[in-house]
Formats: sequence, structure tokens, C-alpha cells
Amino acid sequence: MSRKPADGAAPLEGLDAELFAPGLLHELRQPLMGADAAATLLERSLGASLTGAEDWRLLRGQLARLAEIVGGFEDLLRPAATPPAPFAVGPTVRRAVELLAHRLRPLGSRFALELGPGGLEGFGRPAALVHAATNLVANALDALDGAPGAPRLEVRVLGARGDGSVEVRVSDEGAGVSLEARERIFEPRFTTKALSGTGLGLYVARRLMAQNGGQVYLVSEEDPARVPWAVTEFCVTVPAPADGGAR
Repeated sequence: MSRKPADGAAPLEGLDAELFAPGLLHELRQPLMGADAAATLLERSLGASLTGAEDWRLLRGQLARLAEIVGGFEDLLRPAATPPAPFAVGPTVRRAVELLAHRLRPLGSRFALELGPGGLEGFGRPAALVHAATNLVANALDALDGAPGAPRLEVRVLGARGDGSVEVRVSDEGAGVSLEARERIFEPRFTTKALSGTGLGLYVARRLMAQNGGQVYLVSEEDPARVPWAVTEFCVTVPAPADGGAR
């Protein structure tokens, strides 16, 4: 028998939980659409005096990030709604980075983005890669907070491997991942962020990529493709399209 919380309300379980999650996402999407429509009207009315403002770009970026998060969870719950297909990996990774531009910009030269050779293609759903990449970059940025010196962060797209898959690597010089946490970081609801973490980011990212044969994993120190200065490095692998991958 499940325990009730102190306020007497029973926790959601079974079918109730399955119905609650899609309903919550639907309710979240409605105000997001309204906010986006209102922002578009303001842009039409005020033009460059508004769209050129840094604060406005920050607001637009956050609206886009919220839409990506809701879309990622919807994909997890309804994978058949967006069929997998070949897509360009580099522009998709750039899109993920742009969603966090307001946090990356202060790093200046301490942030690097390497999109690899042009024409690299993967197979799956671009939204899943955006979700995974933004989650990893956001985690890396959190890890840099309070790190000594001038820690770096780098996002790289590596060319197709022997099996044709493409890798997206996120490397940072932050606080690192403890040995204990390494065993649990992909568990649902496990978090090292006591005040702000939900413990779902890495779990959902891995689930979304796995739906079409991709992976998300912590790179070992022995990996020859790991950057030598990285304290922590994660990798997202994107499977190749059936016809080969690079064009």
C-alpha cells in the first residue's frame, strides 16, 4: 500500500499518472502559445526597438526553451506523433546551443562550438537531440558555477564512426561527477542539485534518444576522442540514416 503525503492527498499512480502527464503538457502548451502570439504582436508593433534589445532576446530564448521542453516530453509520451527521419546534425546542435545563448555568452572565448564536417546526417527526431544537447549543456554550465580559474565548455560534433553514427560531445572543466553519482545519474529522480534539480533531465534525454537507436552516456577517461582538459564529458550518439549518413 502506498503512503499518503502529510496533507492527506494520495500520490498519482498507475492510470491516473498516465493521464495526468499528457494533460499537464497540454495545459502548459496553451499559455506558451498565447505568450508566443503576444510576443509576435509586440514585435510587429515595436519592430527593431524591441527585437534588438538584449532583454527581449532573453525572453524569446526562454519561451523557445520552454517549448522545446514541452515538446520533448510530448515526444517521450507519444513517440508515434513525430516519425523519425534523416536530419542534419550540425544545424540541430547549433539550435540547441542558441537556446542557451544567454548563459553561454558570458563565457566568451571559454566556450567553443565545433560542428564538424558539413553534411553529417543522423536518423531520428531532431527535437530529441535538441532536448538531449540542451540538457547536457545546461548541466555543464551549472557545473562551471563556482569552479576555480577560468573553466571551459566545449560542444563538438564528431564525424561518422565506423557504424555511420554521429557523436555530439559536451565537455566541461566544472565540478565533475562523483564516483557515487556516476552509478546513478541516469536514474529517474536522482539529482545532485538539491535545490533546483528534478532528476529527470538525463533520464528523459536518454529515453528520447533510445527511441530511435541513439545513446547518451558519460565518457570514460580512457576514451581517445575525449578532450584532454575535460573534467566531465558526455556523449550523445545519433544513429546513421539507412542510406549512409554524410552527403
